[in-house]
Amino acid sequence: MEELRSTEALDREILEDARKKADRILKTADQTVRSIGQQWQEKLKTDLAVLEQMYRQRTEKTEHEIMARLPLDKHRLRSERAERVLQEAASAFCASLPRDRILTVLQQELMNKVAAASETTGFLETETVLSVSVKGLLKTEADTLLSTVFKKIERTYASDSTWSDKVVYPEIICETTSLRLVVSFKAVVDQLLLDKRSELAVALLGKGVIND
Repeated sequence: MEELRSTEALDREILEDARKKADRILKTADQTVRSIGQQWQEKLKTDLAVLEQMYRQRTEKTEHEIMARLPLDKHRLRSERAERVLQEAASAFCASLPRDRILTVLQQELMNKVAAASETTGFLETETVLSVSVKGLLKTEADTLLSTVFKKIERTYASDSTWSDKVVYPEIICETTSLRLVVSFKAVVDQLLLDKRSELAVALLGKGVIND
């Protein structure tokens, strides 16, 4: 009986010791879990603060870029509107011109280019045959115009010529073996718009447009 009691006491000691060890392990595990949880909370708080700062900086940068771009965008839109109005006005004006005015401008432009070419290359003195491509003129119109400018040069019309008196912007291309002259009523109008843009814009849109 004495031995049995000793065995029971030993068992109780062993169980008590195991329980204490288990308590210590559980307490340590609980502390570890709490510590890890606290670390994650602190890390999450730090990460959120960093994200908020990044978002704030990005928002401020975007707002700054938008505000900086607004004057440029307004300027661009005003310039585009002014250009569109000028082009529309020029198109309407050209469409209203009498045909003889258009032909006169075209002839004068061709004469100016021929004179410049003759001065630098001796064009009229050296060339005897001229190939002409016509866009948007009647053949009678082209004959009259060209015979005025090229009195002594033989002319042939290229196969790609298109004959019409309904085209607002006619064009003439004169070619030799060494020279090519292009005369376009549209080019004349575009150059006029370029040279007189400010005056035309003010006339159409008011003095405020010159700031564009």
